[in-house]
Amino acid sequence: MQAESLAMARPKEIVKEGISEYFLYSIEGTETIRNGWSKRLPSFEAQSIPVVNMYKYDEQRFGTEVIRFLSLANDEEHHLGQTPIPGGEITLFRALGDAAALSFEGQTRFKYIPVGEEAELNLGAVSNVMIDPSLMDFSTDAYLFDNTGNISGWDESRTFRIKAVNARAVPVKIEITRHISSQSWEIEGIPDHITHEKVDMDTVRFYLDLEPGQESTFDYTVTTHHGQRAHQARQ
Repeated sequence: MQAESLAMARPKEIVKEGISEYFLYSIEGTETIRNGWSKRLPSFEAQSIPVVNMYKYDEQRFGTEVIRFLSLANDEEHHLGQTPIPGGEITLFRALGDAAALSFEGQTRFKYIPVGEEAELNLGAVSNVMIDPSLMDFSTDAYLFDNTGNISGWDESRTFRIKAVNARAVPVKIEITRHISSQSWEIEGIPDHITHEKVDMDTVRFYLDLEPGQESTFDYTVTTHHGQRAHQARQ
């Protein structure tokens, strides 16, 4: 009787087998499930999985809200990688203080994560990390004229100021995506401490780290070429 009780107390073994692009989960013993009901069984357990929090601002995707993302990889480096992770729902908590009380951080659904693949979980909009872009200056110049005296090309220069605020009690990483109104452009004036990259023909992305309670402001100027000026810039 005691052996039976111990067997019932321990988690049931789940055997996972790869079949083509699918995985078959075989559960030892039997289960009784009432009609119309469902039952959850633990699939695996992992401790101390490294994750990266990233706060993203992209007006084309999210409007003016800052969205929090959590990224990880299903591999050995992240204490995973033994099996694909089936899609489902994840609830996140954070330990607070010496008592390690749990604070609810967010909840989201995610898709199937194959072994070796990275996953990025959208935890939704936040109010404690703020991004405020402002247009500070606008000018036009470098006009070109055709044979009839009409304008055939010109440049537009816009200076933006980006204000980033971290009202959280922990450091944060921020990604700011800015879209440009032309595929012919140059950017200048970015401070040395701000990392940036050209993502594609009309997109630039900035990265910055903020300490708890820190505020950071930086300016940059984008010059876009239009009409014949764009043609000249490509030559």
